Amino acid sequence: MIDKLRADLLESRKNLERNLIWMFVASQSHTTSENRKRMLKMMKRDKIADIKSNCSSYIDGLSITAKGKWVTKAKESFKESAQKLDNC
Repeated sequence: MIDKLRADLLESRKNLERNLIWMFVASQSHTTSENRKRMLKMMKRDKIADIKSNCSSYIDGLSITAKGKWVTKAKESFKESAQKLDNC
């Protein structure tokens, strides 16, 4: 009977240790991981916005300084590229 109580006590202790480890280590690691994912998504969104802004600025500058058929095709190409960034 004492052996059974001892085994039950050891099992309870192991379960308690597992739960403590999960509460203090795993939950923090999970939170850190989720924060990193959110931060990377925000950085990606910001970079895409910067690229789109630079692209539209380049299109405006190009249309002011250059003339000709190739300019309109280049502008169309840049606009298509900017639209593709919307899908990211």
